[in-house]
Amino acid sequence: MSIATVASAAHREPELLGQTVVVIGGSSGIGLETARRAHAEGAEVILTARDPDRLHSAGLELGASTAAFDATDFERLGRFFDELPAPIDHVLVTAPVPTTRRWQSSISKRRAVTSMLICYSRSRSPVMR
Repeated sequence: MSIATVASAAHREPELLGQTVVVIGGSSGIGLETARRAHAEGAEVILTARDPDRLHSAGLELGASTAAFDATDFERLGRFFDELPAPIDHVLVTAPVPTTRRWQSSISKRRAVTSMLICYSRSRSPVMR
């Protein structure tokens, strides 16, 4: 790689500039790391998680909006998406939520989402219902 290649890469436009990324389970692990990357790429980041203290710290670090709740509470999850003021471009779910069509369609009906990625940790995977 030449010096010119490195210099041109450093001056590129952020890939997520002007986009909004919601990270469900964004106070630690892959959720927080993804939120950091999205923020670095110019996105407005909205974090949710159960632990309000960790969530508060992550939100301060990234200048992100936050909402503390349990993602398996479908009523609260629905209210969260209903109350969001702006369109959502991307949703990343790292919280231990069931992979049901009900959950996914609940989000899709409330918001036009460009992309939704659901990640699961084997140690935290819920029982399917």
